[in-house]
Amino acid sequence: MKKALATVLAISMALSMGACSTSNSGGNSAGSQTNQNSQAAKADFPVRSLQNIIPFSAGGGTDVWNRALMNQMSKALGQTIVSTNMTGGSAGSIGVDYAWKAKHDGYTLCGTSETPLTIPIMTTSDQTSKDWKFFIAAGSPGVLCVNRKSKYKSMDEILNALKDKPQSVSIAGTTGGLWFALAKLFDSYGDVPFKWVPYNGSGDAIKGSVSYEADCVCASAGEVKEFVRSGDLIPIAVMDNDDWNFPEFGTVKAVSSYVPALKQYLPLKQFLGFMVPADTDSAVVDVLTDAFDKAMKSDEIKKFADEQLCTLYGLTGDEASKMAADTESKLCWDLYNMGQAKFSPEKYNIPKP
Repeated sequence: MKKALATVLAISMALSMGACSTSNSGGNSAGSQTNQNSQAAKADFPVRSLQNIIPFSAGGGTDVWNRALMNQMSKALGQTIVSTNMTGGSAGSIGVDYAWKAKHDGYTLCGTSETPLTIPIMTTSDQTSKDWKFFIAAGSPGVLCVNRKSKYKSMDEILNALKDKPQSVSIAGTTGGLWFALAKLFDSYGDVPFKWVPYNGSGDAIKGSVSYEADCVCASAGEVKEFVRSGDLIPIAVMDNDDWNFPEFGTVKAVSSYVPALKQYLPLKQFLGFMVPADTDSAVVDVLTDAFDKAMKSDEIKKFADEQLCTLYGLTGDEASKMAADTESKLCWDLYNMGQAKFSPEKYNIPKP
């Protein structure tokens, strides 16, 4: 009987000590578990194909850059990345909303330019740059081009026509974004308002101008280059404060040399890349970052950037977040101050530039 009692007591003490040990280490268990989960996510990601939602039409900068990036990143990830154009809404809001509502697991990427940064002030969606992690690849200068069949052959002719009859000259572009903001600068600060013709992306806007649905188009040099080379479009101003040499065409004068009032609002820079929700597991983001970095260092992307007349940025992490936040601030407040926004940036705590 005594032996049995001693055995029971020994077992009880052992269990008690084990419980105490577990209790004492509890302060580290949560952090340890989180770290283990993150490590597991990194080890397991990706185990299947990814999808990349491009919120603009085919042929524009966001589209062509995302397809080039995904092609290179898929090699590093060892998985296929399927890119799909999902257009509609203001500033690409339909595609961006779809990507946001998908699982935040790294398997749904969202192609982006600077344009979706204006979604909060143009729609009822409330995500700002703080809600995304950005992978910024490159950007190209903005240019104003006219159709070769247009009766307007120079910036001076267009400005004179608009002064005589406001909105007598039409310009194609995507509502809510960079090219929209740049076009609206003429209205608000140059006193020469264009007639705005909206499209679901720069690709469609350029095609619209080439087919003479609009007199002009405002887009990046990379997006219009083939039509400039073919002679279908003629660049008449670069949307900047400095003249720019357009390869195979020649010098294009700065728009502020024609309309000095625009100088203080320029430059507004394009950026192209993709994004994922900010609460995506950090280990998964690390894997995507590594694949993005490898893609950016590839000869294929360097060659592609040259072909697209782009400056390479290759930004991730804090650097990409800062560029996105700075651009968001400038774009959103410019549009709001010009009376082109539905909501104030202040509503979403977007600081003034």
